[in-house]
Amino acid sequence: MLDKKLFNSLKNFDPDLCDLLKYSLDRQITSLSLIPTDNAASPLSQYLKGSALGNDFIGHNSVEHYSRLEKLAAQRACDLFKAEHAIVRTGNLVAASRVVLQALVKPNDTILSFNLRKSEHCTGSQMQYKFVKFALEPDTLKLNFDKVRYLAMRNKPALIIYSPVNYPHNIDYKKLRAIADEVGANLWIDLGQNSGLIATGKIKSPVPYADVATFAASDALHGPQSGIILSTNKLADHLEKMVIETGHVSLKKNVLAALAISFREATCEEYDDYSQQVLDNARALEKGLQQAGVEVLFAPTENHLVIVRLRDNQDGELIADRLMQAGLLVKGEELMTSNDNITYPVLRLSSLDPTTRSLGADDMFTVGLVLGEFLKSSQDAQAIKSVESVVREMVEDLPLFSEDWLPEGEVFREVDVDLALKTLVYGSF
Repeated sequence: MLDKKLFNSLKNFDPDLCDLLKYSLDRQITSLSLIPTDNAASPLSQYLKGSALGNDFIGHNSVEHYSRLEKLAAQRACDLFKAEHAIVRTGNLVAASRVVLQALVKPNDTILSFNLRKSEHCTGSQMQYKFVKFALEPDTLKLNFDKVRYLAMRNKPALIIYSPVNYPHNIDYKKLRAIADEVGANLWIDLGQNSGLIATGKIKSPVPYADVATFAASDALHGPQSGIILSTNKLADHLEKMVIETGHVSLKKNVLAALAISFREATCEEYDDYSQQVLDNARALEKGLQQAGVEVLFAPTENHLVIVRLRDNQDGELIADRLMQAGLLVKGEELMTSNDNITYPVLRLSSLDPTTRSLGADDMFTVGLVLGEFLKSSQDAQAIKSVESVVREMVEDLPLFSEDWLPEGEVFREVDVDLALKTLVYGSF
């Protein structure tokens, strides 16, 4: 009832903002997103982020000053990923990445990076580093660790970065660790949208092999927008000091609480089931695309990603614009290889958000089939309309976050609601 009153008040007081709110909600409800970074936050996380905790913040005047909430969120992150140390204070992955870069490398240092990942975060006169690329081999579409080692020995990087944004296979992290040790480099692995699958043990964790690991809490883990930094104890103090020096001196309690509940939810049976469904759905999407006769790279996928190779004359961004008209959201990119002259136009697809909305393997097979047929078509107005009819029917009654993934029992046991709310608002955090 309160939400309805607030909505009507907003509508009367600020119709422009109300229209933007309605547009965003309508887009989310009536479209189906295969974009990896798109995913709904859990209702519990959303509730805490919108709670009275948002009226309070934690001031950080020194590294030693931690709140109970921050300690709770950080400890849960450590427990979930079996990390020695966690920083939960940065507001997004870009901010977290810049902290790591400034903590681990100096200006003019060399960084050996998979597909030049994280170079996009190096802007401004204070972040001038020499990036050297390592990438998949164009003939095998696999990593050649001998070549990676050669590049490391030749360039003597201070930092090696691996981020599997466009690679749906699990690599041998032990080999990367050995290369980093041989040249005296720190190893930074970004978990990307694999964080949930790693947390539930569905795929191998790189955390034990990394000096630093980062991820966003807002996609796979259904949390708020926030950047998480995991590290060894050896680097913990240095990273913490850099967090303060780069201006991350305060954090809202509501975001910390939303983070903490997201990490807790990831330990529940329902989230484990969700992660398995993400894998099943990705493979079903892949099979649908293959049956439609389009080329899927790296098949079979080993995580949430499905990479579709486009024809050389196809423009991924243009295809994404056309599919957006049909309510199907995709992301077009160029897949790098170790040869700068050889790249592949691709669509980078994910099963994360459709799974959150309760689609199953049969649904995802249909999505793959429809998408594949569109890619082979003339992609004219009639083809767009055909995709739209399937998408609209499929999402018509879908929630943004399925109740199937809500934790039951321990988390939703009967409690004194009034007492719980009073504790939430007035308790010691």
